Amino acid sequence: MGTILLQLRRKYYLRRLRRQDLPSFLRDYLERFVHLNLKQPVAETEFVVFDTETTGLNVKKGDRILSISAVRFKNGRIDLSETFHEMVNPDRDIPSKTAVIHEILPRMVNGKPMIGEVLPRFIGYIGSAVLVAHHEWLDMSFLNSAMERLHGLPLQNIVLDTAILDRALAFKRTPPTARGDLRLDSRLEALAERYQVPIEAQHSSFWDAVATAQIFQKMVKEAQRQGVRSLRDLVKLASTPPGLGL
Repeated sequence: MGTILLQLRRKYYLRRLRRQDLPSFLRDYLERFVHLNLKQPVAETEFVVFDTETTGLNVKKGDRILSISAVRFKNGRIDLSETFHEMVNPDRDIPSKTAVIHEILPRMVNGKPMIGEVLPRFIGYIGSAVLVAHHEWLDMSFLNSAMERLHGLPLQNIVLDTAILDRALAFKRTPPTARGDLRLDSRLEALAERYQVPIEAQHSSFWDAVATAQIFQKMVKEAQRQGVRSLRDLVKLASTPPGLGL
């Protein structure tokens, strides 16, 4: 992310902050991004590793979030003393085919807060931390859909995808002559096996977030051994390497 783009982002935040109707939690949230610093060392960067469970995979067809869970990662350590876990009333039915996967039944979310109540608490938890998720495009599509619908803007955090980081690290450790044949299973359970991380209860947003955090912890150590020092270095690494299939 170059200097010009950072300047444009800063102007964007300052313009947003001039809105008189901006809710206080959004004002506090946006103020954190005015002085975004990509030069900060990875070792000093705060990450929030998160996961969601949903009624289905297509937000455009009306699927909604059922649960959001997150844990903090900083100074090379996963902090389980202050975690985030919220069940969400989706205000719609839960298809039986997805309930079989995540085992979230209607009675478990009836009476729970709706996403409009949960989002401010989630935003308060993540602050300006770098977000980390496995196949983040799916989780972020649901979160940003709700953010756009309720507040007119998406989440502003930098987001890293452990599936992409896994491919990038594998690409760097593979001899150039063998990179064209490199194929990786990008499922969370496959990464957990490769990085020797247990998943306590798969398709639980909390335990998937914990497993992803443990995988990310090992990825960061490997990236640092490869010379990654700053957040900018890590963001640059977390891009799809050329010639590598999904």
